[in-house]
Amino acid sequence: MSLMEQIKGDLKDAMKAKDKFKTQVLRMVLSEFNYANTAPNAEGDDQMALKVLSSYHKRLVKSLDDYPEGDRRNDIQKEVALVALYLPAKVGAREVEAAIDKLFADTEERQFGVLMKSLMKQFGQKADGKLISTALKKRLGE
Repeated sequence: MSLMEQIKGDLKDAMKAKDKFKTQVLRMVLSEFNYANTAPNAEGDDQMALKVLSSYHKRLVKSLDDYPEGDRRNDIQKEVALVALYLPAKVGAREVEAAIDKLFADTEERQFGVLMKSLMKQFGQKADGKLISTALKKRLGE
């Protein structure tokens, strides 16, 4: 089952259960998918859906800083948690460092951009770019 099919099924279940919050969030996610599909050269596959979902999650997390403590902030935190359920588990620092060690052993390349591109290709949406960048800069600085 694709990610979009899973979200559509969960939306249907939320509507049947009259869960207004979950229905609203999943409709917003589907709206983001539909918007991304209207872009030129857009492919409606799971990779694109995962990229859109990850981008939406990142925007939600950033928006938390804009709201003081209160009801709206709590709603956004719930929305972040709900969207995170559909994202793959993120790899940790140890996995990133192990991949960097393997990359350094396999290649003589020591330019940040080339190495970063290779690592991002390897991990895809499973790792945070900031985590990879920090670990790679630390390793290149040694």
